[in-house]
Amino acid sequence: MRLSQALILMLMWIATSVVAQDEAKVEKEWPVLSGEYLGQPPPGSQPVLFAEGIIPVDGIQHCFPAFSPDGKEVYWMTVAFENDKPRGEIWFTHEVDGRWTKPAIASFSGEYNDHAPVFSPDGLRLYFASSRPGGVGTRKNIWFVERDGAGWSEPRHLGSPPNTDVGVSQSTFTSDGTVYFVGAFEGTTWNTAIYRSRLVDGQYQQPELLGEPIRTTHADTYPFIAHDESYLLFGSSRPGANSVETDLYICFRNADDSWGEPTHMDQSINNGKSVSFSFVTYDGKYLFFDRFDEDGTDKFFWVDAAVIEKYRALHNGENR
Repeated sequence: MRLSQALILMLMWIATSVVAQDEAKVEKEWPVLSGEYLGQPPPGSQPVLFAEGIIPVDGIQHCFPAFSPDGKEVYWMTVAFENDKPRGEIWFTHEVDGRWTKPAIASFSGEYNDHAPVFSPDGLRLYFASSRPGGVGTRKNIWFVERDGAGWSEPRHLGSPPNTDVGVSQSTFTSDGTVYFVGAFEGTTWNTAIYRSRLVDGQYQQPELLGEPIRTTHADTYPFIAHDESYLLFGSSRPGANSVETDLYICFRNADDSWGEPTHMDQSINNGKSVSFSFVTYDGKYLFFDRFDEDGTDKFFWVDAAVIEKYRALHNGENR
């Protein structure tokens, strides 16, 4: 028996109404946001939670909020489960026609185990760590996507080096292309250490293992290198840390390419909870970091990056 034309039209109207209601619900749940850094009020000298109730915190792990140089895109990593196995997914939101979009999985992610997105200083590439096929060895490698009109290209392997069998994760880049990253290293708390690979005449060099005073037998990990390579932020469990995992430390690079003694950042940042995954925005205004919060989730905090100058002054005073 065929449905009458009137009944068909009525069913179509009901279906359209339901879809419209669902779309309206989504619009209601996602706020109207515009302006740099999701239009959030800038922080002062004390860290505050970033975009509270806006960026979904469920599943955020092992990343900082990777903002583009113009502050109008942000990417981060969440953990999804497939057949009870965890998989990293890269999510994003960006400003379109003056309004930030509802968070979604990035076009290049969701199938493989992807981690730790970060923009190149010119904003034309987005780097990330991945265990997808085509890498070197059995550990994660650095991959990247490039701007392709309004979207991104297919993922491409960064090559070897800097990718080697030590594995590469948590990459961070200077303005001249030098990359710092976490790789495998036996004899430390987590059997990892921080490496550096310089870009010379368009070719990455063999990774260098950073030595003392940055490397210890404790966990020294999660680096962020300043775009001018003048300082390094990293997480560490060395004596002096007051969390169960890592606190945030900062050290400054000397003219001879040696490093000053790492300084434990103050209790406004290191509050006894695990602190890691720092990032200074490309305009130099804000320091972001990830803190394991009281409710058992990783959350993004931010603070005026002028706090770094206090530690730079201490370093310069020590080296007079």
